[in-house]
Amino acid sequence: MSEEYRLIRLTIPYFEELQARVGEVVSHYLPDGERAHVQVLEIGCGDGATSAVILSSRQDCFLTALDSEEKMIEQASANLQRFCHDKRCRLVLCDALTHLRSSPACSIDIVASALALHNMERSYRDALHALIFRSLKPGGLFVNADKYAGREEQRFEALQVGLGKMFDVLVPLGKLELLRQCVIHNVADQAPDRVMREDETVAALLRLGFATVDIRYRDNLQAVLVASKAKENSKTTERFAAADCGI
Repeated sequence: MSEEYRLIRLTIPYFEELQARVGEVVSHYLPDGERAHVQVLEIGCGDGATSAVILSSRQDCFLTALDSEEKMIEQASANLQRFCHDKRCRLVLCDALTHLRSSPACSIDIVASALALHNMERSYRDALHALIFRSLKPGGLFVNADKYAGREEQRFEALQVGLGKMFDVLVPLGKLELLRQCVIHNVADQAPDRVMREDETVAALLRLGFATVDIRYRDNLQAVLVASKAKENSKTTERFAAADCGI
């Protein structure tokens, strides 16, 4: 599916709005003190669509963009050539947990992601949330634009909308095999070990030690979650900085 990612983006409801909201959150971030750059880590950069929005949102941003698929990194490299040339972006082919385990605690201003975490099994995502908290500087942000389920009927409605858009985009292009893969993928997103529920996610992030967790935008399942780490070095922050989060 990575080879057809440009087409897949066209099947995602509210994709452009999600991107704009991520850029808006990043642009409004106020770092403490005098910093030469705002350090941003993007998880699952894909072909670089969200990366470009983040980098365009502020000139003092330096982005490390991760993806575990080589084809995605190749596409992102082509699409982000200007930012890489200006030394404002580096692309890393790596698993997110592996990268964060090797990153210093309290070293990143913003961890951002768009439509990547819902692909992960819950146990992996829980471990990732813990390492995101550990890696953020005091006052840092975790921004995730993704599928967050609310009511059960909302999940059903969203599946109808999503599948309808896939047929509308891919059938006229004759991309029937891609359509089959997209349908299977979207149904799998609702599996019990994978679905992201808004209330459960908010509660889990607060237990990790995030000071606030808010949904800044929602349309159907698509939402932008913003979790902020307390500005002071709390005991919770120190505990996660000193340990490997039990992972």
